[in-house]
Amino acid sequence: MRKTSRDGGFWLCLLFNIFLNFRLTIPGWILLILHFIIPEYIKWWYCLVYFGAFLLYMLIWMLILRALGRWVSTAKPAPPIENKNPYSVGKYTPLQYQSRVQNKNPYSAKSNQPVNHTDDNI
Repeated sequence: MRKTSRDGGFWLCLLFNIFLNFRLTIPGWILLILHFIIPEYIKWWYCLVYFGAFLLYMLIWMLILRALGRWVSTAKPAPPIENKNPYSVGKYTPLQYQSRVQNKNPYSAKSNQPVNHTDDNI
């Protein structure tokens, strides 16, 4: 991915993450509905505890992701390695490459031997 100097900001990313994970609040909404149906068993603060735990979970998760992002960006880049691919374009000039070709296929255009079409059984 392309690196940009623009940072979305922690709070904006947290709000976006809460919006994306809004389905995790469904048990809290069910607790709130059950509070109105059977208020003597389900108290209103049960859903507040659940919503608070959800927000705390999102906050901790965003802090972990932020810390991992900062940790990865401080890593040193890998040192360049030598290209050992003999078929690489940048390593040989075309004349050197053709002298290294040992193609024995008589029907290939890259063959080192002349093509003899007298053996055709067509």
